Amino acid sequence: MRFVWGLIPWLIVACICGFIFVLCGRVQDEKIRLEKAKQAAIKIDNAPVSVITLTLSPMRLVDKINLPGNVAPYEELWVKAEVGGQVMHIPVKEGQSVTKGQILVELDDRDYRLRLSRIEAAYKLAKLEYDRIAALDRKGITAANRMDEASANLKDITAQRDEARLALERTSIEAPIEGRINEIAAKQGDLVLVGAQIAQILQVGKVKVKVGIPESDVTSFFSLKTSEVVIEALGNRRVTGEKVFLSRQPRNLARLFDLELMIPNPDGKILPGMFARVELVRNVYKNALVIPLYAVISQGDESHVFVEKKGRAEKRQVNTGILVDWRVQILSGLEAGDRLVVVGHRLLEEGQAVDVVKNVSSPEEILAQ
Repeated sequence: MRFVWGLIPWLIVACICGFIFVLCGRVQDEKIRLEKAKQAAIKIDNAPVSVITLTLSPMRLVDKINLPGNVAPYEELWVKAEVGGQVMHIPVKEGQSVTKGQILVELDDRDYRLRLSRIEAAYKLAKLEYDRIAALDRKGITAANRMDEASANLKDITAQRDEARLALERTSIEAPIEGRINEIAAKQGDLVLVGAQIAQILQVGKVKVKVGIPESDVTSFFSLKTSEVVIEALGNRRVTGEKVFLSRQPRNLARLFDLELMIPNPDGKILPGMFARVELVRNVYKNALVIPLYAVISQGDESHVFVEKKGRAEKRQVNTGILVDWRVQILSGLEAGDRLVVVGHRLLEEGQAVDVVKNVSSPEEILAQ
């Protein structure tokens, strides 16, 4: 009995070893079955994928921004009265074009003429007195202080005469610039005071377009000379604007720097207050490598594309630059001449066979019939 009981542990160990051996065999069989299934799946997955490729070549890339702007008169001026008086005549009308020096309003000048007449009479008398004393002074028979008094009196009367003449001239209020009368504030019969607004003149033969530049871009436009401006209200009319002014300090908390462009307006159709879009070129890349944005596959912080090489897909990590519309600049990862997969690339894996059904030299050809 002792012998039998002594064999029981060895029998248990033998049974366990047999069970393990049988289990290992089954695991090996299952592993072989799974490997065969995987190989079959790979064969199915490696079936060629139909793709369209783009042959890459350097091109000119313009980095620009499109900003909203407003049209304003090139000059906007309120003409003000320099002397007071009653409005007697207004020879111009609102909306009328005027030239520099043209009379806008005529004030009552009677008081100014009377004053000038009195001063001119006093001037003649002072001049005669000065000449008489000067003659005596040359003969040495008059006191020196009398000559000084006569000279000072003549100078004072001369200044009064010039002042009276100037005041009389100012009763005819003239246009200081050429332009178009936008508003006439004075009415016939009004009694206007010095500094009163008489008429508003706008210069619209050429106009300004004002646009706000973000602080992140302002340094790019220090050397700007011209820019394209689109007037949407005139059927997207395109005109070239010439830089007049670029502020070196932001105008408000939005941190926008004022840029003013001058554009010609010979037909007068571009009106102050119209909305404009300004195309500002930040940089021009003469030989940039660009691809369609949709060809780039992003995964986390990395981006990659697929190129066709010897009938198979090759995965390339790429570094991207600026984005212009739907094109993105490639800084590294691709070279001129590479055949980039632009259609079917999201079905590919590294090394997968591809069937190139079409190769194009520009993305626009993809949709061409």
